[in-house]
Amino acid sequence: MSLAIRLATVYGTMFLFTGVYLPFFPVWLKSEGLAPTEISLVVALSLFLRIVVSPFFAAVADRLGDRRRVILWLAWVSLAVGALFLLVEGFGPILLVSLVLNAVFPSIGPLVETISMRARIDHGMNYGRVRLWGSITFVGASVGAGWLLEWNPPSIIAVCLVAALAFNIAGLWLLPREVGRLRKPVPSGRQFADVLQIGRHPVFILFVLTASLTQATHAVYYAFGSLAWQLQGYSDSVIGLLWATGVLAEIVLFYISGPLMARFGAVRLLMLAAAAAILRWTVTALSPPLALLFVMQALHGLTFGAAHLGAVQFVAQAAPPRLAATAQSLYAAMASGVMMGLVTIGMGPIYERLGPYAYFVMAGAGAVALAGAVLVAMCWNGDVLVPEEEQEEENGN
Repeated sequence: MSLAIRLATVYGTMFLFTGVYLPFFPVWLKSEGLAPTEISLVVALSLFLRIVVSPFFAAVADRLGDRRRVILWLAWVSLAVGALFLLVEGFGPILLVSLVLNAVFPSIGPLVETISMRARIDHGMNYGRVRLWGSITFVGASVGAGWLLEWNPPSIIAVCLVAALAFNIAGLWLLPREVGRLRKPVPSGRQFADVLQIGRHPVFILFVLTASLTQATHAVYYAFGSLAWQLQGYSDSVIGLLWATGVLAEIVLFYISGPLMARFGAVRLLMLAAAAAILRWTVTALSPPLALLFVMQALHGLTFGAAHLGAVQFVAQAAPPRLAATAQSLYAAMASGVMMGLVTIGMGPIYERLGPYAYFVMAGAGAVALAGAVLVAMCWNGDVLVPEEEQEEENGN
């Protein structure tokens, strides 16, 4: 089996869980008797927890020099913890299980991304065409879980989540050992010093903040998009098509990502994403006609996809191989944890006051992100920020 097929299968099985969890986990929480404030607390705390946990597991993987083993361990723990959703009842136990699961499962993604980007660099693999299978199975899982929910009680969601975690393990077994394996374990003292060195590098900090802010421009869309469209009179089926349009655009972008990444590079991809965010959220704030709204949804391929491609390419270029997983997890923790969590919490009262006009704030955030991307372009020439010490290691051997 080719390397690309293996990694495509990994992404496909990994995103089955996300395709069920994102749209329907709140539905299950509500069916378990949780109030809206309790639901928001479960979701928000889960976002913030990965800030510390994901970089920790990435540092462990970098130090051990065996990312595949760490990934499989995380996957088995995720399945064991996720199975508890079939048993627990009440806010406290559900919160505890959710926190542990969201500390472990999201830590898998950055490690897989690191392996994939290394495969792109070392073997010329087309990253985007591999990654798009995650988006495809996300759509399939969302549609399938929604169909099951039409004919079954909400408890079917917990069953789907556990099944998805089991499929995830089956896919992750296909991770290639020769790509996931590093040269040798890294001493903990030097590892910690290197993490500090790249983590506090001004260019790394600037890029991570900029890319994270670009992703955080989706906060109103993720939290209140469907509610806003319901208030505008759109049916649930139309709302589903609007969401699907965004993911399909993302799939198209990943399919052509090879030429895009070669032509634009990490920083210009981020500029493109930020500029698209300004346009998308400005028009969306104006409650445009449905046809134009579908066009704005198609920009999701840029606002999310281009920002994601730019971020993983930046980490692959800016971080030495021995720190790649750690750097990727630092970005993921900031983008999907700190920045997204803070912006989502902050936009709650703003949306309550402004309604769809809250999207104007997201457009403003896109403008700030665009300025940040320009600064990165002025400060970074594409080189590794923390030099690899291969020569020193080779001499020591």
